[in-house]
Amino acid sequence: MFIKSLLTLSVAIAVSSAHANEYVIEKLAKPSSQHVSLTLDPAQDTFSGMTEISLEVLKPTKYIELNGVDYATQMVKLLGTKNCDLSTEMLKTGKVKFSCDEQIQPGKYTLKIDFTAPYNRQSVGLYKTLDQGVPYLFTQFEMSDARRAFPVFDEPSYKIPFQLTITAPSSQKVYANTPELKTTVNGDMTTHFFDKTPPIPSYLVAMAVGPFEEREVKDMPIPGRIITPQGKIHLGEYAAQAMPKVLAALEDYFGIPYVYKKLDSVAVPEFPFGAMENSGLVTYREDILLLDLATATRSKKQRNISIIAHELAHQWYGNLVTMKWWNDLWLNEAFASWMAAKITTQLNPEFESHLDLPQNNVMALDARLSTKPIRKPIKTEADIMDGLGLAYSKGSAVLAMVENWIGEEAFQQGIRAYLKEFSYKNAEAADLWQALGKASNKDVAGVLKSFIEQSSFPLVKVSQQGKMVTINQSRFTNAGVDAPAQLWNVPVAIKYGAGDQVKTASILLTKENQTIELEFEPEWIYPDQGALGYYRWVLDDKQFAALINKAADTLTVRERLALLSAVDALLDAGVISAAHLMQTLETFISDKHPRVANTALAYLASQKRTFEDASNQHLWPEFIRKSITPAAKQYGLTAKIGEDAAISQLRTQVVSRLGFDGEDQSVINTAKAQARVYLNNPSKVDPYLASTYLNLAAFHGDKNLLDAYMNTFKTTKDPQVRTKMLAAMSYFGKPELQKAVLDYSLTDDVTASDMRTILSGQKYTPEREARLIKWVYTNYDSVAANLPPFALPNLPYYTTAGCDASSLKTTQAFFTDKISEVPGYARSLSKLAEGINTCIALKERELASINSFLKR
Repeated sequence: MFIKSLLTLSVAIAVSSAHANEYVIEKLAKPSSQHVSLTLDPAQDTFSGMTEISLEVLKPTKYIELNGVDYATQMVKLLGTKNCDLSTEMLKTGKVKFSCDEQIQPGKYTLKIDFTAPYNRQSVGLYKTLDQGVPYLFTQFEMSDARRAFPVFDEPSYKIPFQLTITAPSSQKVYANTPELKTTVNGDMTTHFFDKTPPIPSYLVAMAVGPFEEREVKDMPIPGRIITPQGKIHLGEYAAQAMPKVLAALEDYFGIPYVYKKLDSVAVPEFPFGAMENSGLVTYREDILLLDLATATRSKKQRNISIIAHELAHQWYGNLVTMKWWNDLWLNEAFASWMAAKITTQLNPEFESHLDLPQNNVMALDARLSTKPIRKPIKTEADIMDGLGLAYSKGSAVLAMVENWIGEEAFQQGIRAYLKEFSYKNAEAADLWQALGKASNKDVAGVLKSFIEQSSFPLVKVSQQGKMVTINQSRFTNAGVDAPAQLWNVPVAIKYGAGDQVKTASILLTKENQTIELEFEPEWIYPDQGALGYYRWVLDDKQFAALINKAADTLTVRERLALLSAVDALLDAGVISAAHLMQTLETFISDKHPRVANTALAYLASQKRTFEDASNQHLWPEFIRKSITPAAKQYGLTAKIGEDAAISQLRTQVVSRLGFDGEDQSVINTAKAQARVYLNNPSKVDPYLASTYLNLAAFHGDKNLLDAYMNTFKTTKDPQVRTKMLAAMSYFGKPELQKAVLDYSLTDDVTASDMRTILSGQKYTPEREARLIKWVYTNYDSVAANLPPFALPNLPYYTTAGCDASSLKTTQAFFTDKISEVPGYARSLSKLAEGINTCIALKERELASINSFLKR
């Protein structure tokens, strides 16, 4: 998925200027196929291998370049018209320079290399992990970590067939991208010969070695298995039932059968992301793929289906057709996210996944001046990682907006044409824009380029006089920010009504101002029909009041959810006051759909994190309790048989806010009791409330409870229980227990990919946040060494407290000195400064408004 190398800053800028980048392989040779033979024993700390690469030298040269990190070569030969023993120079740019004393002439050759390397222990490359004390080997090669496992042309444009041969102890099972052709046994070692892959980029090569369990996935057109570490295969039933349905739905949508010879799914106990779409051997973080149906919530089931759909969508978009360069990784991930949402809604409408609005998660980040466009030149791997989460959500939201604009049929027709044209090849974003434009006869490229190649988004102002509506666009900015003027090509859909009449007026807004005539004079206007626009909107006070008055009866649930997010954003923009926002949110706390009430409560609680200080600290608990009372009375604090999952999810918010923010002692006592029950039998505790109970009990817990959490964490074979224990440990409130948890995160019990989870709750309360910050500074070297390499640039976020200028200054002083070691710190410090200064300005501007509201 997305990974950062230890020694490489990354790979490169756009292909057109690749020759100018020291991280890009010099275009002296190109591969046509590669065979890799590895000897892998999970019990050891190192491995050995041999590779043969069929390649063509393109011009006279005395050297050729490949990628490599951490391995050592024993023998390097170039076999062809004139054989040459090559010398090896491993560069700090993630490349290896292989040189010959004599000039190598253009032509076809075989490059043969023997090498050794260590297993990585930070979840990248070919890495080793322990599960219940048993060693396993897994791979995570995206973006640029195949080069840790073997010498390779490790760039996406080098799309070739790979063939793996793996020798391992006979006690171990071995998996790769393709079916096994045969095995040979030599003593206590078995060699596994795997079929050749179709052309794939190196980042999709994968393997796994260990004493796995497996179960067949039936009803697929190709063989498939769920593969798990020991003792967990019974948790794979839900995924095994869902996968054939997801695969069939994708084949139907794309109009192209799944092209690989098998589809294995591996549950990985140490995995830094959700999943990885390796062709034929998809890897998943085990708490996503594996579910105990006795305790699984609807959201866990939805996550399982959605991420399976995401990774399988990649088998077409990303694997069958691959980006030319990393500047289009955003499109790979955006498309798979968009497709996963469509498939999940189609197969499991009961999840109500259509109510997930990805744009709401990222627009606040996208509005900042320090945020880059999601399609941008890529030079270093820090450039790839910068805003990649934004790319998933913004990209998928923009694709949904475009699909709504051109129509589902034209969108599907364009996708199918694109996949057929570029199957087994590389393509770029413009190729997709062209296919969609041709299918729809609309300027798709103009719309997509304006959103993808610019940061931020439009603020659409709608003014109405009679039947005439004037629409104005400007760049959305936070209050007081001076940003360059921008224009977008914006598909705007205005929903409006009067009496029983409801209509929609659509326009492609390409200028600063445009006017349209409605069919009748409206009583109310909602400027984002279907909540599919990637823009914010504003109405005058009279129009806004009319919309709020009609919202419950005239807007869909999705539209009401988008309305809450839009109003919250208007506070940041300085369009409304904090008191006005709070009053609006209170209107929706009793909404007839629990999801809307839940969202309104969450936005209310988020204001506490921004505005709480000595002037109002005593007012917040009572306000939170009062705000939550209607939902608590309506739905109760304990589950009812057969209730809607949205009610259960709302109850989680109610109980959490009552316990943490409202300091309700009866809720705290219940949490303590339920945590003890959970430790003995998780199935006896409401699965929706389990995490809240565990976290709240930890905050008020003692050493005995911490010891119980740690013991359960180390011994459970249920990935969901393990993750809950890990997250709950981060909430222990007493100073000595918090320190014990933080120190525990540096032990071998906690993997690199788990460390972020154990840090997740440490910032709850200013006192605990201060202790975390001191601990990070004191233990910086150990913390930096234990985090996954890609996560290291985010460390400054852990040392900066809230809207605190002094804390920001200390963070800047500490990490600025380390930018030469971790260049990604520079980007993080820039974003932190903007975010905190914006927060400080907001608090100064609106604190009086908040206090006035709280004292009503």
